[in-house]
Amino acid sequence: MTDMEQNGLTRRTFAGRTAATVGSMTMLGSFLAACGGSDSKDGAAAGGGGGGTMQFWKFASENDDPIIKGAVDRWNKENPDSKVDFQTFPPDQYSGTKLTTAFAAKKGPDVFWISPGAFINYVNNGVAEPVDDLIDKSTYNPASVTAVSVDGKMYSLPFEQEPVALYYRKDILEKAGIEPPRTWDDLRAAAKELTTKKQKGIVIEPTPGGYQNFTWYPFLWSAGGNVLSEDSKKSALNTPEAASAFQLWGDLMKDGYAPKKTAQLTSELGPLGRGEAAMQVCGFWGIGQMKNLFKDVDYGVVKIPAPAGRQSVTVYGGWTQMVNAQGGNVAKAKEFTKWLWVQDKEFPDNWACRNGSKFSPNNAVNEGCEDVFSKGAYKTFRDEVLPTAQAEPRYPDQIVKAIGDGLQAAMFSGKSGEEAASQAAKAIDSYLSSYQGAPLNPTQT
Repeated sequence: MTDMEQNGLTRRTFAGRTAATVGSMTMLGSFLAACGGSDSKDGAAAGGGGGGTMQFWKFASENDDPIIKGAVDRWNKENPDSKVDFQTFPPDQYSGTKLTTAFAAKKGPDVFWISPGAFINYVNNGVAEPVDDLIDKSTYNPASVTAVSVDGKMYSLPFEQEPVALYYRKDILEKAGIEPPRTWDDLRAAAKELTTKKQKGIVIEPTPGGYQNFTWYPFLWSAGGNVLSEDSKKSALNTPEAASAFQLWGDLMKDGYAPKKTAQLTSELGPLGRGEAAMQVCGFWGIGQMKNLFKDVDYGVVKIPAPAGRQSVTVYGGWTQMVNAQGGNVAKAKEFTKWLWVQDKEFPDNWACRNGSKFSPNNAVNEGCEDVFSKGAYKTFRDEVLPTAQAEPRYPDQIVKAIGDGLQAAMFSGKSGEEAASQAAKAIDSYLSSYQGAPLNPTQT
């Protein structure tokens, strides 16, 4: 559990907040069209090009960054001729404008973190260096490899998996004589029964943006729906399955079982921990929040409920580390990336389970975390939730917005699930009609 998570800024919160700046991301293609390695002689000052010092950029995280800095210090001590300059930036700035303007000025970093939503833009514009030679793919979670692959090549290195599940208050459900819901019918009935004047039955994300979509995908997938066709050429939302997922979230909101507003993004488990809600959709990071902020609260975790007769499917999120193909230190940047996430004996375990709360796509790291992941809610996530997880889609912000507008229509504008799905599908098809680039749906590698 990190201070970032304790203090209200999980990576999921970050993702949601930076959704407010996605307007700047629509300019990413034009920004990157002219991007390249720095033409400065001073690689450290310029950001990415040439010289003996590599630039490593990410967003600031109060508790995570010291352990990364410690690893960088070890690397620098062992590699005085290829040092790494580790820099962090305020989260909103990092995903909003920092990376885009740096690459537009040909001063992009040699190594940097990229979100699923921005990944495809950097691949399409030739920024991403293939990293297949850094790992043995057979030892990695197959979904994590596929998510960062285009035409069989990996263009970023995955290092974390944070799946989504349904948290619930054991005391509240037991008092009401309600079992944790496993189906949508169970979920609707439980949410209704558990809603009182002072308590909502369930918390789902009401605010449009990347995080709302992220936590809705499991319901879409569990219903048998998808956002895009398999070939990524058109929307797949004009189906009864997709409509039912829009309808479910619309009903939970319109019937008053879920709050229409929350003080923070619902990546924060405060509503559940304080007893303002009996159930809440949230990710793996929530375990740390409950441990550190609500240690006396008895809670449980179950897979995302699915329609009767269908299997639960969930989503996992996670940033990945990309190497700048147009920088001046490509070989060394790849060497450092491999050392940090694969070869170093200390850092990967610290990141996953000693300092943090996330699964690794590297099976060996999870095995090293067995003492943590074999207990309590960690075990439920490992044994029941993670096996059902698909990677967060690599959709650009235009598609994210189309889905979010559909959800808002179902939740707050009185639209039926079918109408919301049709609205989203129309906007997506309009965008795809002129899209050129790598498939938005990854193909199995």
